[in-house]
Amino acid sequence: MDIKLPDSTLRKYLITKATPEKVAEALTLCGPSVDRLHHKNGNSVYDIEAITNRVDTACAFGVAREAAAILPLFGIKAKLNNSPYDIKATDLPERTAVKLPLIVEIKDEALIPRFAAIVLSDLIVADAPTEMKEDLELSGVRTLNNLIDITNYLTLCFGQPVHIFDYDKIKGHKMILRESRAGEKLTTLDGKIHKLLGGDIVIEDGEGRLIDLCGIMGGKLSEVDEKTQKAVLFVQTYQPKKIRRTSLYTQERTLAAQIFEKQPDTKLVIPTLIEGVRLLVKHARAKVAGESIDLYFQKPQAKTVKLDIKWLNRLIGYDFDFKTVTGILKNLGFGIKKISASSLAASVPTWRLHDISIPEDLAEEVARIYGYFRLEGKLPVTANLSVATDPLLDWEYAVKRYLADLGFTEIFNYSLVSRDIFQKANLDTDHSIPLTNPLAKEFGFMRCSLIPSLLMDLEHNQGKVNLPIRIFELSNIYLPDQTAKMLSGLPEERSILCMATQGISYRHSKGYLEALFGMLHIPNISFASVEGNEGPWQKNQTAEIYSGKHFIGIFGAIKQGIRTAFSLNDDIYLTNLDFQSISDLANTDFSYTPISDYPDLIEDITIQSDRHISELIQLIKQESALVNKVGYKDSLKNKHTFTVHFNDPKRNLSESEVTKIREKLKLLGKRGGSESVPESVLPNPG
Repeated sequence: MDIKLPDSTLRKYLITKATPEKVAEALTLCGPSVDRLHHKNGNSVYDIEAITNRVDTACAFGVAREAAAILPLFGIKAKLNNSPYDIKATDLPERTAVKLPLIVEIKDEALIPRFAAIVLSDLIVADAPTEMKEDLELSGVRTLNNLIDITNYLTLCFGQPVHIFDYDKIKGHKMILRESRAGEKLTTLDGKIHKLLGGDIVIEDGEGRLIDLCGIMGGKLSEVDEKTQKAVLFVQTYQPKKIRRTSLYTQERTLAAQIFEKQPDTKLVIPTLIEGVRLLVKHARAKVAGESIDLYFQKPQAKTVKLDIKWLNRLIGYDFDFKTVTGILKNLGFGIKKISASSLAASVPTWRLHDISIPEDLAEEVARIYGYFRLEGKLPVTANLSVATDPLLDWEYAVKRYLADLGFTEIFNYSLVSRDIFQKANLDTDHSIPLTNPLAKEFGFMRCSLIPSLLMDLEHNQGKVNLPIRIFELSNIYLPDQTAKMLSGLPEERSILCMATQGISYRHSKGYLEALFGMLHIPNISFASVEGNEGPWQKNQTAEIYSGKHFIGIFGAIKQGIRTAFSLNDDIYLTNLDFQSISDLANTDFSYTPISDYPDLIEDITIQSDRHISELIQLIKQESALVNKVGYKDSLKNKHTFTVHFNDPKRNLSESEVTKIREKLKLLGKRGGSESVPESVLPNPG
């Protein structure tokens, strides 16, 4: 996430004589990156990138803390100032107005690690102080009035979102925090009406009205306005996954949502509340009208990480001394306990509990604050270990290269698809894995088949490229884990090869498949006709493919209705192969046959028969041991022409020998005995 931070706000928490340019340079080299420094109205503004695991740097105080640790290593004095962690509970102004009741009920403590609130009265709504308004505007926040501006200013300073509601608009003066129910509606401050999916964190008042979409945006029903005199100021942290889910599907990516989903420090809740009360007392003449409420359900657990300095130096490749390491860590807020002359135990500050867990994390902190640019650029001394490759990946690479050589174009499609595209391809989504929170309807499922995406690719290329079209995709599909082998609950990923041709004949398309099997040296390939009419496949033009008894895929034509649905005019032939099984069956063993010293006699022979081409090829090969190679050439109705190579490796063949065999081959179509060669047999390539 990115923030805009005025230099004037930063200087409230950082005492240094460094220029804004020097601060930006030092931060970029060793801390949160300053993408841009620009000047406006006599002030400087830092455009800062706060990375996901460092939400503590998404505010003025967090950046100041980083700068105070970094600048001394550039020879510039710097000191942290006005730390909110120094604010104590006793600093809260005393109640000076009539006590006003407020009931807070939390239905599920898991939803909210900490919730703090206080009631204020006698508020005067006016403009915020000029300096505060200028800082907010420079940070990109629209100013409204002193009440709203103070809550936004606290977020800018401390990185802790703050909310203020009109006390009189909360019916029954009761706030019930719970999960939403599916179908409930809530109008947020921006006037949008949200129909909730259920499971969102919301607050309802005493009459059951939803007054807050927690962690995202306040509700219209509890909005403060120019007539507000009493208010509830509350500060809290929420269950991060709930906030992110709601923020994404409602498309409300507010600053508060981006902070809450990254787990801000719960220890900052009360200091922020107290500072908010002090600012409202000062700038809105507020009076405290109730006791502070602090519901602390999930207190942080102390964490200590040990660090060995010798190990650190070997890892980083630089000789840090004990004093330098402890100085850096202390300036970042770590507590240090010396174990020995070369080791220490660092207690992790609460704002880094989700970020620091292992010695490598501490090593990274020391190296980045010291400055990677100061380290000598040399490669570490290490052994290059031999790593076994995955045969599946090796075969994937080989097949991709081979299909490209055959004229195919590789396609890359999204792994997330819509229900609609599966319905167009006459496939159901029963075996697909739905996403709980898809970014859009088009990405609602993890695909369980590559076929719909490939048909869509052909549709998109319709009329844009000349026929023929040959495309393939070799990628994973995702299936629900039915075997309970995966304790993580993740889907089963299976490698699939899908090939599609358009503007190419059935036999030509099948030839590509035969050539692929030849390249992979897969044994005992056979076809079995598919009699059913399910899915996208055309009946009587589709076959299952086997290697021995192993099912490895399907080859066939696509139904007319599906071609129409995808606006495809020409015949489409698809091959869908289980590449995981294919990689297990493929081998690199070659059977070598010496080249004959005697030349082949080659003849084109036409056979009139109603048999399958594959059956005829098998019969031709079985007719004589002198038949060395058979290639299919062409067909006209039931007349099929083959190119036949005759050879004897021990002698030259005579014309009369070949003539006898040729005459016998011509009679194949009139013979019986087809029962000896089943129609499902697919000949070996060639």
